[in-house]
Order: sequence, then C-alpha cells, then structure tokens
Amino acid sequence: MGLKAITAAVLSIATAGFSAGILAEGKLETPKDGTTISGKALFSGWHCDASLVEIELPSGTKLKAASGTQRGDTNAVCGDSDNGFGLLFNMSELGSGEHTVKAYADGVEFAESTFTVVAMSEGNFLTGKSATATISDFPSSGHTVTVAWEQTLQNFVITEEILPTAGAGGVLDDGEVNAQWNNGIGAFDEAIGYGTCFNDGGEGCPSLSWAVVDDEDRGPVFEVTYADADAGVAALFTEASPGLDMSAFASGTVNFDVKVINAGENTTGWIMKVDCVYPCTSGDQVIGTAGGSGWETVQVPVSQLVDGGLDLTKISTGLVIWPDPAANESFTYRIDNVYWSE
Repeated sequence: MGLKAITAAVLSIATAGFSAGILAEGKLETPKDGTTISGKALFSGWHCDASLVEIELPSGTKLKAASGTQRGDTNAVCGDSDNGFGLLFNMSELGSGEHTVKAYADGVEFAESTFTVVAMSEGNFLTGKSATATISDFPSSGHTVTVAWEQTLQNFVITEEILPTAGAGGVLDDGEVNAQWNNGIGAFDEAIGYGTCFNDGGEGCPSLSWAVVDDEDRGPVFEVTYADADAGVAALFTEASPGLDMSAFASGTVNFDVKVINAGENTTGWIMKVDCVYPCTSGDQVIGTAGGSGWETVQVPVSQLVDGGLDLTKISTGLVIWPDPAANESFTYRIDNVYWSE
C-alpha cells in the first residue's frame, strides 16, 4: 500500500469518530443542535481529558465551564468517569434568534451547537412576575401537570403532577389488557437479572412465556407457561406509566380468576403483589392454592395491600402474579377477569 493510501486510510479512521463537528473524545450535549431554549440553562456535556473547558459565545467571548464532574456513562469511551462539564448561563443574554456556540478543551475546539433562543420581551431578567398553567395529557394521556414561573431559573417548572383516576378498575379480561395500563403486559425474570420483557409473549424472558388461547369455558384468556427446567423467579404483570390513582378502591378488593393447567410439583400455590413505582410496593402476598380444579376467583383486600406498604395514589401495576418459585417448573395456568372493585 502506498503512502497516499495509508494516509487516506488513517484519515478515514480518524474522521469516523467525528459527527456534526464533535470529536470522539468529547461532546456538547446541551443545548442540542437544532433545538430551542430559553431562560437560565446549562451549556453542558463531557470531555475525556480536558483540564480546561471553555464555551465560546457568538460574540467571541470565552467563558470557563466547571469541569471534572462525575459522568458514569462516559466510562466506556474515556476509561474513567470524571469527565462532565457545565456552565450556567442566562440564554436571554444572547437575544432571540439562532446562535452558534463552540466548546474548547485546553484551547482546542471539539464541538459546536447551533440553536434558537426565545428571549423575554421585558429585558434579559424578568422580575416580579408570577403565573401558573395546566397542561393536559402530559406526559401521557389522562395525566395533567401544573407548571409555575420560577424567577431564579427564568423559566417554568413542573410543580405538580395529577395522575388519572383509574376508571372502572379493569386490568385484564378476554385476553386483552385494559387501555389504562398503557405499557401493556410484561414479566420480570430472575434469569435476566430481574429484567423485564413486554408485549412479546415472553420471548425475552427465559423462565416463562404467555399467549392468548381459547379456553373452553371462557373464550380468549391469557395462558402462562413456565420453563421445564431451571425456571427462575418470574412473574406476569400489567403496567401503567407513570401510574394511576386507585384511591377510590381503598375499601375494595383486587380480583382475578385463575385456572391451573399443569401444577407440576407445585403444592403451595401463588404469590401476588401490586407496585406503586419501584421501590414502592405492597410486598409479596401469599394467597395459597387456587384454580387446581378449574376456574377459581381470588379476591385480595386492598387494605391488606396498603398495610403491606402500597401507596394508592401512584399504582404502577394492576396485578403481579407468580407461582411459588420453589416449585414452578412446567407450571402452566390461565388468567382472566382481573379487576379492582370498590
């Protein structure tokens, strides 16, 4: 290979680490290129080995950023984690319109960002004002947030989130998950470090799988099957994000019907719980054997779950259920008619 070819190859490898003016060893993350920003905000990002990080404003002025803060997510690139930098700045000082800033590490430019500023019409720092507003269907349908003007930030901040009321309490029926459990149906599995799999029939969970089948008595229902061997602790659940206010059901029950198709070696039955955004939970509730002779209804008092630590104002799972993990190999069951009642 000739000298020109070698040089071209080296340059090709070197430039592969560049993206939109960003070097592989550093990045200006905020403001993100092409976005809109207002109020007091951070120029921030990371650089692997800079002793001095500076932000150059459109005027040419360079301002020193605080650097060396912990950024664990840069370990894979930098080999260490003390690579973060940040500079708090009142974006209104730039004026409304499009601006480009550049980031320097020890005097060498490594990134730039072009963004749009929306500045207040009453000077660069608005004082003596107050206002609140309500935003519906954010961050998801049925949820509401309240925002308020915060003078010190020159911006609006979220002061309250109102979770939706949980409708009629439906969770799962006729092989379908009620729409209010907007993340659908999933499972956690010890075999993948208690990770989760969602809406895939359990393809991502080695210990169990599920499918909609036609039951001779009920029609469409969910059937859950555990692995023949080495089934870890694993449970089926429905999930709402960020959560539902189930306070209306405080004096009611969580209800579900189960039918065991194959109990395997299990003689101790079931465990259930309800979660209220990790680590908030009702705790594991042992509910004994059920469904061994056909469809059977289980009712668990909501008060029992509250006594176990459940916060009804932010319920994230309608039901979490699993057979005793001491004997769950080949365990197969069907579940239907899951709901909360007042």
